[in-house]
Amino acid sequence: MNTSPSTTSKNALPTGDAARRAMILAGAWLLTVSSILAQVPCEDGMAGQYPCEGIDLMSVRSFEELGGVPPGNGNDCWGWASEGREFVLFGRSDGTSIVEITDPVNPNMIANVPTSSVPSLWRDIKVIGDVAYIVSEAGEHGMQVVDLTQVPTMEPMSSLGTLAFYTGFGSAHNVAANPQTDFVYGVGTDTFNGGLHIVDVSDPSDPTLAGAWDEFYVHDAQIVVYTGPDADHNGKEIAFAFSGFSGCHIVDVEDKTDCQTLSSLAGPEFVYPHQGWLTEDQRFVLMNDEMDEAAGIAQQTRTWILDVQDLDNPFIVGFHEGSLAVTDHNLYTHQGFVYEANYFAGLQVLAIGDTSAPSLEEIAYFDTNPFSNQTGTGGGAWNVYPYFESGNIAISTQSHLFVVRASEPFSHVGEVAPEPGLSLHCSEGVVRLTSGAAVQERCYVFDAMGRQQAEWMSFPGVTTNWFVSDWPKGVYVVRTESGGQGRFSLN
Repeated sequence: MNTSPSTTSKNALPTGDAARRAMILAGAWLLTVSSILAQVPCEDGMAGQYPCEGIDLMSVRSFEELGGVPPGNGNDCWGWASEGREFVLFGRSDGTSIVEITDPVNPNMIANVPTSSVPSLWRDIKVIGDVAYIVSEAGEHGMQVVDLTQVPTMEPMSSLGTLAFYTGFGSAHNVAANPQTDFVYGVGTDTFNGGLHIVDVSDPSDPTLAGAWDEFYVHDAQIVVYTGPDADHNGKEIAFAFSGFSGCHIVDVEDKTDCQTLSSLAGPEFVYPHQGWLTEDQRFVLMNDEMDEAAGIAQQTRTWILDVQDLDNPFIVGFHEGSLAVTDHNLYTHQGFVYEANYFAGLQVLAIGDTSAPSLEEIAYFDTNPFSNQTGTGGGAWNVYPYFESGNIAISTQSHLFVVRASEPFSHVGEVAPEPGLSLHCSEGVVRLTSGAAVQERCYVFDAMGRQQAEWMSFPGVTTNWFVSDWPKGVYVVRTESGGQGRFSLN
């Protein structure tokens, strides 16, 4: 549902720091001098020249420092660890950089995997075990299969070849991986209508086509062995596919030769569902729409919340509205938090609140593009990798790789207590409302989109019944004239 955004302004300058103010007003930001020699703590809302809250800067390296050739760009990133050492795989238009960040203040460029075709804006990387799978929208690129076990013993700035090269597709927008089953899924490829191109990588040296789902183009996907609350599908391999203008789809991919669409979700609320990730209990999907801000549908960055507790009948719970009017990109969930790479806003960290009907609240951020807060996809943070055990967080932008870390462990947002005097209970299509107010008053009912759904009357000490069986599924908020508030859910 829509929650209050953080009240901290990313554009606010620390008071009493005339030198910093003059530097910023002059636009003399330091991205061209990117080597950081020591950790830069987030103090008074800034880490060096970068607006922040609760996140320290460990290091930043430019596309060129990581082996890129101008006028190319950075794009995706992923992570890999081996015996306590941590590495970022940083995608570039012309290849992939493998960067050790075990000492996050002094990242070390270890290896370069050159593109297998011509340069392209897009490159995407996933890892299963000790093997990386790399795709690009470049024509005839195929999928590079890279053995990472060589990396820890390589000399810095080495060139790394491939273990295998999969040619079942040429170009691919993205690649998804399921480490539990040893399958990777090319999406947005030049095969199978751009849908799920499923590759068996149980033998990484010999990747083979296992099957496909071709009902819709897929822009990005998460594939899991399902352990959520829907008993009908427990234990199956399930794909959550985000298909741009065609909406979202949940697909049973247990039988790779006979994938079955379980459900689809699309509507006027969405423009271009781009990417999403399950909450860790697999009850909800948090999803970004890459075009709703630019289209004017969303005034601020929106993170959508989808209820997928019944895989055959998903529905929209609502959305969280961020503090800036920027375009959102990839997001991931980890230990009760959401890590979002939001182009010109950099990294946002949201805490997941009430688990019965999740609410989100921004608790931290690190702005990688401090002088550009705008919609669009022409710059800024492309991806974030929050899964390193050390707490290091990698952010890949179109010009730099940032390594950041929480100033102190993130804390969860406590659930909001029910408003005293207002009681709501919903069962079998009937809402029972009891008000403790001293006088009768109007109650206004809003859906998760903030649209008024109804106007009810409440009476002191009296329970009134309101019939809502024909209302759409979702979360509804009730506000009284005197300021009382409550909510109920229709499942």
